[in-house]
Amino acid sequence: MDLKFFTVETLVIQTIILGIVLWVLHKFLFKPYLKYLDEFEEKQKKIENDYKNIDNLLLEAEEKKQAIISEARNTSKEIVVNAEELAKKKKEEILVSAENDAKAIIESGKAEVEKEKLHMLDQVKEKLTWLVLKFNEKLFSSEKVNKDFVEKELSQIK
Repeated sequence: MDLKFFTVETLVIQTIILGIVLWVLHKFLFKPYLKYLDEFEEKQKKIENDYKNIDNLLLEAEEKKQAIISEARNTSKEIVVNAEELAKKKKEEILVSAENDAKAIIESGKAEVEKEKLHMLDQVKEKLTWLVLKFNEKLFSSEKVNKDFVEKELSQIK
């Protein structure tokens, strides 16, 4: 066997060349590729976590939706109850107001009837006095004495 190819100098040169090749491979191939693999792995983990979180987010969203719907129903029931109570109060106020207005109209009507009654009674007294005096004048020919008596008697009539 001829060992001329394996001299110390060739061995040192081959080692240096191998080191340079390994350094170039490491610098320009392995290091960027390992960095790419690490980033890819992080992205995959993030996607997996996001996928797992989606289920949790969906459950939370469903619970929030149910809570909002429940709250809206309760609020709408409260609004209906409040509206009914307000309507009842308004109805009572309207009834009381109508009763008061009716009473006022009745009182006003009674006062007007009473006023008209007194006015008519005064007119009747005047006409009656006039008639009685005319009648007395024709019968007795003395107007003065009879007029005082008739007015006194008519003033007692209410």
